[in-house]
Amino acid sequence: MDTTIRSCLLVLTFIAVTACLYLTRDLITPFAIAIFIWLIIDTFARWIDGLSPKLPYWLALIVAVLTVIAAIVGIIIIVADTTVSVVDDYPRYQERISEIFSWVGSLTGQENLSFTSLNERFGIMDKVQSGLSGLLASVQGVLSNFMLIAFYVIFLFAAQSTFPKKMDDLFPDINRRAQAQKVGERIRQSVEKYIGVQTIISLMQTVVSYIAMAALGLDNALFWALVIFILNYIPIVGGLAAVALPCMFGLVQFGVSPKLGILAGALFGAQFIIGNTIQPKMMGDSMNLSVLVVVLSLTLWGAMWGGVGAFLSAPLTVIIMIILAQFP
Repeated sequence: MDTTIRSCLLVLTFIAVTACLYLTRDLITPFAIAIFIWLIIDTFARWIDGLSPKLPYWLALIVAVLTVIAAIVGIIIIVADTTVSVVDDYPRYQERISEIFSWVGSLTGQENLSFTSLNERFGIMDKVQSGLSGLLASVQGVLSNFMLIAFYVIFLFAAQSTFPKKMDDLFPDINRRAQAQKVGERIRQSVEKYIGVQTIISLMQTVVSYIAMAALGLDNALFWALVIFILNYIPIVGGLAAVALPCMFGLVQFGVSPKLGILAGALFGAQFIIGNTIQPKMMGDSMNLSVLVVVLSLTLWGAMWGGVGAFLSAPLTVIIMIILAQFP
């Protein structure tokens, strides 16, 4: 086939597949999340199983499932408790925000500066609400499909034992079957390593950040630790947001004070040191993703699947790269 025709067909195929993924996102994203959860539970279960040769896999799987369920229940409790706390302290936070704007106005010579005037000029609330509505829509979509995702996970585990037989039926030829198994194993190892490393890195950053926030007396430090843990799964942007959001809340609580500087320094320092020293050594070259590719994949998957796409952008891109690498 002519190179030009081949290239045009590849571009058209990419556009068609992208459009299909976007149009069917409501159907595909619950299954994608289910696969992600299934891999987390299975990886955790096999790690527990490997601790002792006497420990059966089914018992390790039960422990892993109970751990994940306990984590989900804990997240719900923390979010509910934080919501009540913020509602109770809202008058205090509102007063602090007014003081901050008055301070900024005195520095800039605009004594009538207020949040209301800035909102009228720049439409801050509209932009914030737009961003929050997108985030809340993603969270609401996951919660509304919670039962569906749970069923997907259950049936993935039920079908797990039949995967080898299905692979034999799909690829009767021994050589092609071996190649397919090799590709599948590479995908599994890469995704498992990504999940494992990101979880360990997120835990390290969360623990350090929580100690700093609790020592400085930041309100709802446990909630912000949870936010930091979750956001660190989103490449680049998540790490920045994990530092910015608690610092913005710290500005409201502490105002412009040494405490705020110490908080920002501790959170940024933890992100910078762990993200630039420990994480690269643990991750190695297994992901084979440049920063530019990470940013592009984050943009593309985020545009197609919203928050779910941003959360899964790195492993999804790695899977596509491994599959495409099999074709000249």
